[in-house]
Amino acid sequence: MTIVRIVKNWDFPDILRQTPRGNGIWEGIQFVCGPIEECDYLVFLNNLMQREVQAYCPAQNIWAVMQEPYYRGHSDWLIEGHDFFAKVFTHHPPSQGKKYITSHPALPWHVDKNYDQLIDMEPPRKTKKISGIIGNANDLPGHARRFKLLKVIQADKNLDIDLFGRAVRPIDDKWDGLAPYEFSLAIENSSSFDYWTEKIADCFLAWTVPLYYGCKNIDKYFPSDSFIKIDINDPGSCIGVIKLEIEKKSWKRRLSALEEARDLVLNRYQLFPFIAEQIRASSSTKDRIKKHITIPPYKRSLRASLNRFIYKLRKTRNF
Repeated sequence: MTIVRIVKNWDFPDILRQTPRGNGIWEGIQFVCGPIEECDYLVFLNNLMQREVQAYCPAQNIWAVMQEPYYRGHSDWLIEGHDFFAKVFTHHPPSQGKKYITSHPALPWHVDKNYDQLIDMEPPRKTKKISGIIGNANDLPGHARRFKLLKVIQADKNLDIDLFGRAVRPIDDKWDGLAPYEFSLAIENSSSFDYWTEKIADCFLAWTVPLYYGCKNIDKYFPSDSFIKIDINDPGSCIGVIKLEIEKKSWKRRLSALEEARDLVLNRYQLFPFIAEQIRASSSTKDRIKKHITIPPYKRSLRASLNRFIYKLRKTRNF
């Protein structure tokens, strides 16, 4: 059995719940999240290791998947420190080098459901119209634009929307803020090509139509009827779209598109089918020799350190 070791810089959520029975196996490939004596593939989720990583595997099979939005000074590790990676799957390739493969980030879902629960689930009963789950992060310009929209929404007394999240009303499980609703705001921290996150995936898993801002080519990944685009740079138009969808009652018409989007999240785009597909597509590994390899922790370059200083200065001035 092919063994893939995953190294990641985050603990939540438990990613193995995204495999059948939570056993870490997908299509005959065993995924492991802790240190092991040897592996066939070593996959880093992000490039933010604070300690060195030792492995016994083929050097050609050391890969990275970049999962954060790029912003100069905030996430320069997306564009540097990749010497040990044979392949880098990223939405922001720093060059045209062969190792860089344009990709979505394959982030995990955040609703508190495992693969087995979600795969057999029928659409939940929709008793409410629209929700919004808003976080309280304030590290990027996109966060500031999201807060600006939040204030406009809160000021509109004629808008029937339930708001949740750390910025408004914390909830233990995102599912509770999505499943009862036909529509929900899904606003990414940034807007770029090929970068989308659990913000839209969680909506699909809950059979909820996302009112979406973020990935510029999201229709490359999901059917157009499964989401509704909004522009948070124009809060007035956002409010208009929300009110229009309440009047149109289009959720039932979008059910088949939602079903397709859910299947894409569960069986194609999430990490395990994504990596399995890349392994199948890679060249034969029979002649690849395993050896002991040490991958050092990420260390900012001088340029990245300067970018970091400028970023912090801009952040104090709200960008």
